[in-house]
Amino acid sequence: MNLIRTLLSLIIIMIFMPLSSLTLNYVSRIDYDYSEINDEIAMYQLRELLLIAYDIEINNDEINFTYQDKTFRLSLINNRLLLQPGTQIFLDEVDDLYFTQSDGLIYVNYEKDDRKYQKVLINADGIYLDEFSDCALSDDVFDSSQE
Repeated sequence: MNLIRTLLSLIIIMIFMPLSSLTLNYVSRIDYDYSEINDEIAMYQLRELLLIAYDIEINNDEINFTYQDKTFRLSLINNRLLLQPGTQIFLDEVDDLYFTQSDGLIYVNYEKDDRKYQKVLINADGIYLDEFSDCALSDDVFDSSQE
């Protein structure tokens, strides 16, 4: 009985070996573009930054905003989407880039390798942390009757 199971296992393995080698050969030829994944990760990081930014001003070629009491500019310089002051690169090897606002959303539109992309950055109205804060203000006096 054990001999039959062993022979049957070997036959099954021999049947699947050519199939698995064909599969590995096919998968190895797939060209995968990592730049799109890197761009998407960068957009998530930029959205996180802009989510808590305020005083956002949108122009066709740049976005100015305040973050942690500092004024920043997001613009296309030398085919890169840069955050200044300093140099933080969000997109690289971009052929053309501009910002638009429609339906209450701010979009970044860019062209890279003859492909056009449109990504939502943030809500144009933004969020205000004061609306979500339950913390007492410095001049606020605790009153137990307010509960």
